This record gives sequence, C-alpha cells and structure tokens, in this order.
Amino acid sequence: MTTADTVRRIAHPVAILHPLRVDPDDARESLDRWAADCGVPSPTIIETTADSPGSAQARQAVANGADLVVAWGGDGTVTSVAEGLVGCGVPLGIIPGGTGNLLCRNLGIPLTLRDAGHIAFGGAERLIDVVEIGLGGRATISTVIAGIGLDAVLIDADETLKRVFGPTAYVVNTAKAVTHKKMRVGVAIDGGEPRWYTARSVMVANVGGLIGGLDVVPESDASDGLLHVVVLPLDSPLDWARTAGRLALRRGGHDSSRIHLTGTSAWVVTTTDQPRQVDGDVVEPGRRMQARVRPASLLVRVPR
Repeated sequence: MTTADTVRRIAHPVAILHPLRVDPDDARESLDRWAADCGVPSPTIIETTADSPGSAQARQAVANGADLVVAWGGDGTVTSVAEGLVGCGVPLGIIPGGTGNLLCRNLGIPLTLRDAGHIAFGGAERLIDVVEIGLGGRATISTVIAGIGLDAVLIDADETLKRVFGPTAYVVNTAKAVTHKKMRVGVAIDGGEPRWYTARSVMVANVGGLIGGLDVVPESDASDGLLHVVVLPLDSPLDWARTAGRLALRRGGHDSSRIHLTGTSAWVVTTTDQPRQVDGDVVEPGRRMQARVRPASLLVRVPR
C-alpha cells in the first residue's frame, strides 16, 4: 500500500456529481462546508449526464487546471470519473452516493457523507491499481470487480428499488440468479493456453469486498499489481454452501468449488452470450472479457 500523510495544498478543486443521486443545490452547501473545514477553496461543481457519466468531465477538469477531482455518486459514477484520471497524478476524492459504494468499502473510506467529504478534501493519498476491461468492441476500466455470468444477474436490480431499499433490492434477483444456467467458459492468464470450465460465474477483480462485509476475493489488494480471476462452478449444493461460507468468513482458497487465478492480464470467453457487469453497472451481454492491470495508476484520497 502506498500512502502519503502529507497532503498537497489544493488550489483548484472540482466536484463531479450525479444529479439523480444528490441534489446539486444541497451538494453545493455541503461541499463548500467540507472544503472550508479542510482549508480548501470551494470546488467547481460539474454534473454528469446519461451520455457523459464522468470520464470526459474529469479529463476536461484536469486540462483546465484542477488539482483535485471529487466524485459524488454511485459506483458507476466513481468508476467513470476514475477513468478520466488514470495516469494523470491528480487525486480522486470519493463521496459515496450509491447502493454498493464498493471502492469506498475496499479502501476504508467511511460511508457517512461528512466523514467522506473531509477525507476527499483533506485525507491522505494512496496509489491503487486499476484494471482495463475490454468488452469486445469497447473498453472501460474497473476499480473493483468485473464479471460475466451469475454475478451480473444478481447485480441487475431495478434502479428505483435500489434508491428506495438500498442493498436489499438485490435480494429480488436471488431466485433468478439461482436458476441461471451454467456456461462453458475459457480463461487464459498472461497469454497462456486457456483452461476451460463449466461454471456459473467468472469474476475479474482488482479488490473483492462487497456489501454486507462479504468478500469474494480476500486474497486481493488494491495495490498488489495483480488482477485476480475467480471461477465459481456452483455445480452442487456443497459448492453453494462452500461459496456462501467463504464470502461470509472472507476466506479464500482454491479447490473444485472455487478456482482462483492471478496474473497481470486475463482473457475470458464463453460459448454463448452471457450477462456482464463492471463495478456494479450491468453492460451489454456478450461472450468476451479481456483484462489488463495498470499498477499504481490512480491516486485516491483515503483515511490517514
């Protein structure tokens, strides 16, 4: 883990927010107060849109001289803003405004707005890895987990339900997920020969912490320079029980019920179209997912 307790002096902060997650007028008052508490000027506020969810705004902010970019929204907003900051050295502050808030959970950033705001404007800084994800025709990044198969089915909850019920909304998809058919999937690590499995889910993880204290990849660390591939056959009731126990106990391992592979790149292909997700956002179904780690390429504000 790379951290620096001496925080740089910020002169031109920018906050990028999702207007459906937080009211811009309310956000202005809170952001000004949190910034002032940390001795930082009031940030310029930029809103995301359906067609431009954050990466373009982040790149433009840096081009205009921003020396801190704060993302306020759900996992999709955070990932999109992070994509615009990869490799530029401008720190990302995060204020959780979503259902999962997965990067916050994995980096120890509190989920209370005031505390997260103070870290965003006055916290320490940590360099973390990101994973470039190719979806066959387009590319994006992942800071947490991308997956193909069952996990995308579980995550695909109605947005209205998520806003009203929070993480409980995902329970609605449990019955659909349990009946999701197995897939034939090949996984190649670091350019090697593919290994073929019959599985319900394959996940490519930078870090593995989920909501409710569950952890699908406890072996991972945001700064280890590796990506982690987990194949879950979920072929028998014993597989389901072992997987549930490992998630709850944050326990790793490698056996017939959980295949764990590591490397710096991965190639995942299925024989049929499958649901896919990146950092909690469901993307178009497909048969391919390519991944490559970019070590220590994103600077994030974290607790001291």
